Amino acid sequence: MRLVTSVHSANPMGGVELNSFQVSRELVRRGHSVDLLYRDPGSLVPDYREFCRSVVRVPEVDYWYPTGRRGRPRQLARMIPATVAAVTKRPEVVYGNRITSTGWSVPAGAIMRAPVICHEHGHSDHLDQHRIDRLNRQVDRFIMVSRFVADLWIRSGLDPDKVDVVFNGVDPEEYPAGGAAEQAEARAALGCPDPQFVVTYFGRLDREKGIHVLLRAWRRLGLPADQARLFVVGAPTAKADAAAYGAELRALADDSVHFLPGRRDVVTPLHAADVVVVPSVWLEPFGRTVIEALSTGRPVVASRVGGIPEIMTGPLDRFLFDRDDDEALAGQLRSLMHWQERQPELAGQCRSRVLESFTLDRTVDGVEAAFRSVR
Repeated sequence: MRLVTSVHSANPMGGVELNSFQVSRELVRRGHSVDLLYRDPGSLVPDYREFCRSVVRVPEVDYWYPTGRRGRPRQLARMIPATVAAVTKRPEVVYGNRITSTGWSVPAGAIMRAPVICHEHGHSDHLDQHRIDRLNRQVDRFIMVSRFVADLWIRSGLDPDKVDVVFNGVDPEEYPAGGAAEQAEARAALGCPDPQFVVTYFGRLDREKGIHVLLRAWRRLGLPADQARLFVVGAPTAKADAAAYGAELRALADDSVHFLPGRRDVVTPLHAADVVVVPSVWLEPFGRTVIEALSTGRPVVASRVGGIPEIMTGPLDRFLFDRDDDEALAGQLRSLMHWQERQPELAGQCRSRVLESFTLDRTVDGVEAAFRSVR
């Protein structure tokens, strides 16, 4: 099947970008043909070129629903190159990554008489009922990354009969389990003495990710630097408060906290960890970092927000805490010190959760099912 899709950024800066890349790659492995449109360049462009039929940079791939008479025409004009590029690829399915991709995908689908599918990774509450009604008419199928996201859109007026929930997934071979040997090797690579109690956060260093909550909890533990280490791995996005937030984080950190720049290889800091923390204070649509860490056999302590509780079920739900509660987070971390000796079965439970429900194969199965439903 010939598909045309889009991604806002070709940098692996977050879950949306990684999910879009890995799903596209797996679709090609299964025999589909993928043409990619992107706006912002990044390190994934050469990788996309290895498997996509074409990779085309355009001025814009997202229509941000501006207000005012001047804003709408300008935004629509910026979508024209993406629409033209999509039409020239003669797709059988137009597959956009976000509701905002409908700015190019809907007109391309109408011109080509091809079905339009929207893979939505979050929610926007600024669309009025008129716009929701247009989406219901113009989009053939919506894929939502969690039941939490699906319910938000359905409450906003999206047609529930057009909505599929397809969880994000990872390739377990790309996020392998790590035992004692792998942990020692990873710690050596990061210059971390062994043994120590090591906790890892990885992801964007933005306020909504709650790193300040983790640092407050870490201070509550009061562990000396020769016995414990906290790795904070990542970089901020270009937000107005990025510098101020970075200064706030460093003011909260002590000698046991080590900030590492963002990196494509997240397996090394994951294998180095005893525990991974996802302390988000916003409503995470899914929580991809949770499944990446679980796949390596690491227990995850995470905020009870958004789609995260849909991942952390069964024996893992005890590791959820209320957002912004650094005291509860500190208690969770304290309870997991030396867990390998007291709960050796926990590593297998973590990885099994991913193998059962959150593999990339299962994700692409769901995407292909959506394709078949509109053909």
